[in-house]
Amino acid sequence: VVPVDEHRVVIVVGDVSGRGVAAATVMATLRYTIRAFASEGHQPAAILSKLTNMLDVERDGHFATIVCATIDVRTNTLTIANAGHPSPLLLDGDTVTTVDAPVGVPIGVANDASYGTFDIAVREGSTLLAFTDGLFERRAESVDDGLERLRRSALASGGTLRELLAGIVELQRSPD
Repeated sequence: VVPVDEHRVVIVVGDVSGRGVAAATVMATLRYTIRAFASEGHQPAAILSKLTNMLDVERDGHFATIVCATIDVRTNTLTIANAGHPSPLLLDGDTVTTVDAPVGVPIGVANDASYGTFDIAVREGSTLLAFTDGLFERRAESVDDGLERLRRSALASGGTLRELLAGIVELQRSPD
């Protein structure tokens, strides 16, 4: 989460391919680069576009999926861009909606890629749940089934933010 001004924050969730020190180094580089671009006031699609020249899967051996959003609490607007990452969920009372921004290529796959944005009005008190695939993927289960299980877990959990997150994690661990 990067504060931009008194009304806006940029949130970013991402996942770097691979493991180990090299992947962690890529993750750290992207994290600080994103903070710099967000602090300069760039919008989510511009942030992702600027990252495309920083990473190259052939040169660096890694790519990254990233979802980047600006939340404006003054206008209750969410502006989101997606570079190949699982779409976040918006929890609003008794509903869970997938925030389906246009999905672009992962960072590092294509130089000079461009990304679209999606704007959505968000009611006060709503919760944006952004996550990586490790939360919902299971062996021998389709991605769609895992995402549906996550949606059900989000609906079944509730209370404070801490209780919501603890409930989601617990229900993701439990067999159906």
